[in-house]
Amino acid sequence: MGSEKMRAFMCYQYGSPADLVLEEVERPVPKSNEVLAKAESISVNAGDWHVIRGDPFVVKLMFGFSKPRDPILGFDFAGRVVAVGSDVKDFKAGDEVFGNMNLGAFAEYACKPETQFVAKPSSMSFEQAATLPTAGGTALAAVRDMTNVKPGQRVLVIGACGGVGSFCTQIAKSMGAHVTAVCSTSNVDMAKELGADEVFDYQKEDICKSGRVFDVILDNGLFRSMLDYRQIMDPAGSTYLLIGGSTDRFFPALAMSPFVSMFNKKKMKICAVEPGPPLLKDLVELFEAGKVKPAIKRRYAFEQLPESLIYLEEGHTVGKVVVNM
Repeated sequence: MGSEKMRAFMCYQYGSPADLVLEEVERPVPKSNEVLAKAESISVNAGDWHVIRGDPFVVKLMFGFSKPRDPILGFDFAGRVVAVGSDVKDFKAGDEVFGNMNLGAFAEYACKPETQFVAKPSSMSFEQAATLPTAGGTALAAVRDMTNVKPGQRVLVIGACGGVGSFCTQIAKSMGAHVTAVCSTSNVDMAKELGADEVFDYQKEDICKSGRVFDVILDNGLFRSMLDYRQIMDPAGSTYLLIGGSTDRFFPALAMSPFVSMFNKKKMKICAVEPGPPLLKDLVELFEAGKVKPAIKRRYAFEQLPESLIYLEEGHTVGKVVVNM
């Protein structure tokens, strides 16, 4: 098996998605605790192009200072098990799986410890499964764990139709919240389809001047200062959670959040999570209960992977972007 080959996109230096090189490389052989799976679909996220560019600087601290330690990047993966190591107990050849590979997904095969994989139910397509690890896992952690959304709460989702935002909207609604979505004119209908009770078109009205008050604000874009949202947070107790945004705004917000939360009941937090199997198993339950459905809006062939990342980096992405083998 060690002499067998696979195609993979290689990142030999930090740069742009266009610098990724499609090569034929050695197919990995699973160690005793590892699972080798053949990819069917993968999904791309903002984190992918941050790693490719090595920006912000913390990326280089995590993945390699001068260049990525692992030249095969990518996180979100869904496929079929081909082989397993001698100590693997939960999976066998032929099983359908998905998970966060934490690099190594931009290839025809992924080989990782079995603890990084989750069983894919037959009711879920490979495309749908591939969208769950980063975007779905982040959204579930944000809504359920970091803001503890409860039935009847007023939840505002900014960037409600993006990759993470589309999951936030559905998950908050499934938990019984009254969900208000903020999106562009072209996405108003989509926000309603995702389950939003109300929709604010930011191209026509300013939510911060609406006179509305919210218990939870989930910000998936950081299109304006986080301080602007304090005026629509319930003074009796509310939480603003920053989930994503441009690096030039994200890190100042990270430094500011502890101080603006002091001595009042308007709490401002930053979402930092690496979704693992427990979150993904809970997402599977929500999917099978009909409460969450991935909003897949763009599809690319594997050979077009760099193009999918370039599209993503341009911003204002709607729904999820998947790459099929």
